Amino acid sequence: MPNVASGERLRQLAPGRVLVVDDQLENVELLEEILCEEGYVVSRAMDGEEALEAVRKAPPDLVVLDIMMPRLDGFAVCERLKKSRRTCFIPIVMLTALSDIADKVRGLNLGADDFLNKPVNQGELIGRVKSLIRIKRLREELDSSENIIHSMAYALDGKDPKSVGHCQKIAANAVALARRLSLPPGELETIARGALLHDVGKIGVPDGLLARDRVLDGDELSEYRKHAAFGEQILGPLISFSGVREIIRHHHERLDGSGYPDGLSGSELTLGAEIVAVANHYEDLVLLLGQPAAASQALRSQAIAGAFHVQIVEEFLALPPVEAAPESWDELLPPVETAPSGKILIADPGGRTRTLLEDVLQNAGNRVSFVDSAEALLEAVAVSPPDLVLIGLPDSWAACETLRSREKTGFLPLVIMTDFEGAKDKARAAKAGADDVLMLPVNRVELISRVRSLLRLRLHFRDLEEHQSVVLSLATALEAKDPYTRGHSERVGVLSARLAREMGMTEEQCELMKVAGLLHDIGKIGVPEHLLNKKGALTEEEFQSILTHPRRGELICRPVRSLQTVLPYIRHHHERYDGRGYPDRLKGDAIPIGARVLAMADAFDALTSDRSYRKRLPSEEALTILARETETGHWDPLVFASLAGMVRRELG
Repeated sequence: MPNVASGERLRQLAPGRVLVVDDQLENVELLEEILCEEGYVVSRAMDGEEALEAVRKAPPDLVVLDIMMPRLDGFAVCERLKKSRRTCFIPIVMLTALSDIADKVRGLNLGADDFLNKPVNQGELIGRVKSLIRIKRLREELDSSENIIHSMAYALDGKDPKSVGHCQKIAANAVALARRLSLPPGELETIARGALLHDVGKIGVPDGLLARDRVLDGDELSEYRKHAAFGEQILGPLISFSGVREIIRHHHERLDGSGYPDGLSGSELTLGAEIVAVANHYEDLVLLLGQPAAASQALRSQAIAGAFHVQIVEEFLALPPVEAAPESWDELLPPVETAPSGKILIADPGGRTRTLLEDVLQNAGNRVSFVDSAEALLEAVAVSPPDLVLIGLPDSWAACETLRSREKTGFLPLVIMTDFEGAKDKARAAKAGADDVLMLPVNRVELISRVRSLLRLRLHFRDLEEHQSVVLSLATALEAKDPYTRGHSERVGVLSARLAREMGMTEEQCELMKVAGLLHDIGKIGVPEHLLNKKGALTEEEFQSILTHPRRGELICRPVRSLQTVLPYIRHHHERYDGRGYPDRLKGDAIPIGARVLAMADAFDALTSDRSYRKRLPSEEALTILARETETGHWDPLVFASLAGMVRRELG
């Protein structure tokens, strides 16, 4: 959910970039003038084809799109942008000189976010643009499951570089099979994500057991097989990954009960897990037998013997072969699913409007509930958040402002219902934070289309994860790699936050330092275990391998939006104040202050904790060593002075 820091960053961002698409130059120039006066950066496209190319080169924050254009009309442009996972979250405001309700309905059904008539009312245009860009920016402040998939993939690739491309290939085959079996988009997406991350648990498997040309048995095989459960554990904190976790845990199960880790059989094995299991096992057979034909025959024989459903295997073997992994994982995921129905809360004092809304919306498959006051509305949303709120109260504007200002309802779609003139009310609604205005009495067709459009917006936020859940998931991945880091990383995080507070940093900065400490060694996922635990001296080659972990850590965390601020701390926590550190040999104040604080906390905890090569040191002795190193240029003197003062004060 959005936090105070996210809201502050949103307020500090520039208004945004808008692409105006219209084949009439005078219309483009007018819109450009209006938007530029509000601080927006405006680019132009004179037809639909040019618009798609402009979005491909530099995705804007919003598109103002005319309908009637040569080559490719606005409806076609809207449909293409909304069906692509790369562009589906770009808001689209469609412009038309037509007043026919059917055109508006068509645009909304294709995914348009709003509709304005020509000539455009300046206040209405600015209000809608500001509101829609705010929603887009809010989503960009949060972490989606696709960001997390990329992050986990970097971690897995660092752990086992020999398998790069394997998971993408399995996902491509699994999705192709799911499509052949006519599974709905929601299941396609779960299967794609599960297949992409099916091996993430190998982060916790010893390096020596991952060689794909080895045959394991005994204790080694038992240890290797733990990766399925490890994978489920790593993704445990992520709420939206429940179906994905089930696939990860069970992608080595078999219908006859011969699989692992739970020995499932028959209907206990879900279709999604079986699809990924078939795709994965086929690749294992190709590697083992050396020929696709031999692998196909072996897979067919195992299905006949009861390991898989024969029909599923035959459908899989009928697919055209996937020669290589796709360039982007986004290509594997199905188009964004529309939301035809949802949970709708209506704040309305009663009467004919309530009866009409209930009749229309429930007949369209929505679950509808009512409250009759602003107080009841705020309470109902807090108890059980809906997918959409329609507000038709005397104090609708104030209620809308209150909901929009609250952390947990920051991106909840809000619609104000009014029987006054539209343009003025739309501008007022946008200022209050509403996503739309519905004129009373409502048109049944427009109501359903508008509601579906807004429910689609809500659907776009359902796979967002809380910052804390993402951090916990990454931390779990690090612990699976090296259980020693569990205590160390937690201690460094707590100590970094305390040291930052000692130095007068804000509470937000202190919280960031805690997160940075928890994840500062995440890059060690890509470093062989025997080097991390080696008791003797490291060779130069071994030492250079360990030196890569700050860069690896930054790469693993880079896809996660909520961790952008701490990336420099993770990358630079082994820099030295005298410029002799790594990876970039930064010097003095060129090293981010957060990295200097983190480095000091890391060093102090390392000295006062047991390591594979020595016993822990008393705190005072550790401070003596750090003082000597500070004098020779290793540490920031001010940071060390703060640490020493804090520790000695606690020692009494």
